[in-house]
Amino acid sequence: MEDMCQTGKVVAVLGGVATVRVLRSDACGHCNACFHLGSNEAEVQLANALGARVGDEVAISLHGGGVVKASALAYGVPLAGLLAGVLVGARFGDLQAAAGGVLLCGVAYLLLRWLEPKFARMRELKPRMISIVKRRENDG
Repeated sequence: MEDMCQTGKVVAVLGGVATVRVLRSDACGHCNACFHLGSNEAEVQLANALGARVGDEVAISLHGGGVVKASALAYGVPLAGLLAGVLVGARFGDLQAAAGGVLLCGVAYLLLRWLEPKFARMRELKPRMISIVKRRENDG
């Protein structure tokens, strides 16, 4: 699967982490991997493996398979919980089907939140800095 690449400007560096501001593309959708500043800008925090400085323009990449995997987790797991709850609850009536769907969807969501620290350590789900496109011009 093809990587998703984007360029952005480094707006902050703290320790080994760079905050990069990018223009959101249509491919971004509403995945919430970035902190949204408005309708067309987002900020993403990633490892500053290349030693970028504030003002540098950098290229970042997210593995396409990581996008699919993250989407499957974020949407598929709660949907599976919803469907399982409806199927189990339907044996007892319509109200129980609705309640079972909502309940198991909520449990699936809480499970994802509980596992979030583990997902945060998975490299394929994280964007990475791949190059410095343009260094900030020195004042002087």
